Amino acid sequence: MNTSAAPSTPPLARRLAVLRGIDEAIHTALRAVLPALAEHADEDELEALVDLLCQTGTEEPAGTLALIARLDGLVPDPVSVTALRRWAFDGLQRHSTSPAKRLQHFETGDPLSFADPGAQSDADHILARRAALQHYLAGFGFPDFRLELHAPQRGQAAPTRVTVGDDVLLVPRRWSGVGEGGVDTRDRLYRAAMAHAAAHLQYSPRQRPAGNRHPMLLAMLALIEDARVERLMLRQYPGLHALWGEFHVATRLSVGFDLNGLAARLAHALHEPAYADSNPWVLLGRQMFEEAAADLHDVAAFAPIGRRLAVECTKMRLPFDAERYRVVPAYRDDNALLWNLNALESDDEVNSLERELLASREPQKEPLDPLLTVEIDVRRRRQHPEWDYKLEMLREDWATVIEAAVPNPRESSRRHSTASARRSPLRFNALAHIPDRSVRLKRLHEGDELDLDATVDSFVQRAGGLTPDPRIFMRHGRRRRSTAIVLLMDLSVSTTRFVPGSFTSVLDIEKRAATLVAGSLDASRDRVAVHGFSSNGRQEVHYVRIKDFDEPFGPAQQAQLKAQEGRLSTRMGAALRHASEALAAETAERKLILLLTDGEPSDIDVFEDDYLVEDARHAVATASASGVETFCLTLDRQADGYVRRIFGGRNYLIADQAATYSDAAGQALAKLIAQ
Repeated sequence: MNTSAAPSTPPLARRLAVLRGIDEAIHTALRAVLPALAEHADEDELEALVDLLCQTGTEEPAGTLALIARLDGLVPDPVSVTALRRWAFDGLQRHSTSPAKRLQHFETGDPLSFADPGAQSDADHILARRAALQHYLAGFGFPDFRLELHAPQRGQAAPTRVTVGDDVLLVPRRWSGVGEGGVDTRDRLYRAAMAHAAAHLQYSPRQRPAGNRHPMLLAMLALIEDARVERLMLRQYPGLHALWGEFHVATRLSVGFDLNGLAARLAHALHEPAYADSNPWVLLGRQMFEEAAADLHDVAAFAPIGRRLAVECTKMRLPFDAERYRVVPAYRDDNALLWNLNALESDDEVNSLERELLASREPQKEPLDPLLTVEIDVRRRRQHPEWDYKLEMLREDWATVIEAAVPNPRESSRRHSTASARRSPLRFNALAHIPDRSVRLKRLHEGDELDLDATVDSFVQRAGGLTPDPRIFMRHGRRRRSTAIVLLMDLSVSTTRFVPGSFTSVLDIEKRAATLVAGSLDASRDRVAVHGFSSNGRQEVHYVRIKDFDEPFGPAQQAQLKAQEGRLSTRMGAALRHASEALAAETAERKLILLLTDGEPSDIDVFEDDYLVEDARHAVATASASGVETFCLTLDRQADGYVRRIFGGRNYLIADQAATYSDAAGQALAKLIAQ
């Protein structure tokens, strides 16, 4: 425990110095509350807290000041620094396009919502199955929908439900009441929710004006609509009846007689014909629904059912609390896609109003506004996740890669590329004669090793008194597999420094290596691309395709390579993920990334020593899992510590001398292709 305002350890003092360099006001505010925090937090927690404030201070200075004012009594109890970190980064990402909401998040947001370990466990469980659920939803014909998590929920508020948007499904972080069934029950609940959302997307009219309809009427209309779209869906997928039926468990004894309970019992009755319920309200709803179900596509025929049910609830004086009411069963969504709550007129009112307007309105021609010249940024953007090693989780869509608009001389044919490559005087002999060890030429008079089968046959022939076959050798063939290669160049400002003892910059050496490799590979067999990257924070990871796979390494590409300049920083993980994505579209037998760099990852908005190294390591591991191999060639003689962590013990090479860097790149590539 520290009671002193001054930091007691060099690491904390160093972090505070970094924070002071970022924002003097934030540093001063933190130093003011540091003694009080040190009463309860240990040194590690304080260091982690300063690391977090360095990050938030870079992106949201005003919000960080507001957060510091709330820290005393909040950290480390009841909110741990880890939970606070998760909450802060969630706000930065969730409100990345709205500075006002981002500031509000830090001023009034509730970090306790991230302190619930159960909710975090549920969220991790859902995220682990996100890809599978998206595939499941795509099976119903909706392949472009994303799955995201709802904002965290705290306290005794009613549980949230799935929300269906235009291209996204927001999924609750916690599904109350389903944990007892175990993992299998949860998985079935997720699939039931996806199938129900697909039923709405396929059969429900969307965003109808809610007008001045009472919330209870909207709830009853939605209840009937849920049953209608599920009936339609069951015609195509009868197996969904059992999947949905598992969660229809409401009975008179289990849910009672309030409005929520009756709604759940009616939903059960409309789903399961064998379910018996003697409640008059439930019987009325079931009878009216079955009468209208003769034509399930007639949406208007089901609206009177909802109105009648709402009227009967009013007669029974059943209270309706819109804040507490939640659709049951839990797999059903909140029906937000059905209504436009901001539209003031109801359907009928809109129709009558439209008729009046059409009758009275004369066509009017208004003068056209002069066309405005708007400059549009046509650069392609792609968001990639980043690995937060402290939270052991991916920050989704955290880094934005911006591809430079480069002239694309597609008119040049692949034949030109092939001819150009064959004429190249720089061709590596090693690359041209790399043997493919998967091809073995057997029964030869001479070769690299004995052909055991032929040798045994020869001995058998000799023992049998026959003339033995002298062809008992074998060697590896000369055919090798096709390879797609991305030569990824570090274009950060550090590459502009001169190599010690020379007037050649690191970037010039990288260019020579790229020229040598791109000009010497056999284009008829290998597809090579030369890309480069630099970064200016997580929102600006610049990526340039100097030469793409389908382009020759002609004058235009060589001029493009020559024009590259070193600038900004080195956000390596995002660049590796983007290069891996480019390789994923290739149809080669092997896929390689050869990274040319001069130092470890760094960026202006990251102040934690290991964050970008661990993120790059995760990017390499992810690429490897998808079949993309990575190799790093660096000029940094002190790189052994971090490149080993990122690329592994055998997938990097530290060039001793700048003069041999280009040759080392070619040799490394030859070695990789030969493996």
